[in-house]
Amino acid sequence: MSTREQAKEKRREAILTAARTLIRPGSDLGFSMRTLAERAGVSIATPYNLFGSKQAILVAILDADLASFQRALAQRLAERDPGGIETLFDALALMFDVLARDADFYRTVLAAISRDGGPELRYLVGGPRYVLWRSLLKEVQQAGLLSVDVDLGPLTIALTQLMSATVQEWSEGMLSHEEMVLRGRYGMALALLAVASEPARATLKDHLLESQAGLRALWRQRAEDSGGRIVRPVAEVKGHV
Repeated sequence: MSTREQAKEKRREAILTAARTLIRPGSDLGFSMRTLAERAGVSIATPYNLFGSKQAILVAILDADLASFQRALAQRLAERDPGGIETLFDALALMFDVLARDADFYRTVLAAISRDGGPELRYLVGGPRYVLWRSLLKEVQQAGLLSVDVDLGPLTIALTQLMSATVQEWSEGMLSHEEMVLRGRYGMALALLAVASEPARATLKDHLLESQAGLRALWRQRAEDSGGRIVRPVAEVKGHV
């Protein structure tokens, strides 16, 4: 990497670090690009030149966290047989674990991106996340656990959209973390059952029935706590109700 590129990367990292410090849980991300530039120690034009918009900066933060997620996932999957159906559920569980570790931060960032929409929101369902899940599905298919007739492109899009919708509801305070996990697991099992080969079906059905039972118990308890009334799920963080 040239000296110029190193300096550019250093400015990028400074901006992302500053943005993290300015993000307040439950806020509308009202900090200005001028404030961000001052906190990062760069000119007012630099965040625009390197990223283009505040939305793009938020996505860049999530991409940096995605790289850490991929390293953690590779370490976890090294303990399993390559291509096993459980690798997909391991990846899903790890994703939810990461969100839970800094729930306030991720709720705020994801809700802001979702609220503003645009290409950045579409990118979160595609880009490197699409590549990651497609590679995992390809390993499972090559292991003989998904039908060879299945086109992995549409399948990956369907699964990432399903996960994105579930996480989005969580970020907006419509789901508790427990319900997000159960719904994500249920949705993945249900979708994969439609294209799974016989060796994988028993495992997928176990995931489906266990998550289904968990959801029913959760909803039953919620109904009992509310005296039988239908209530909107309450989020785990103040400000998201």
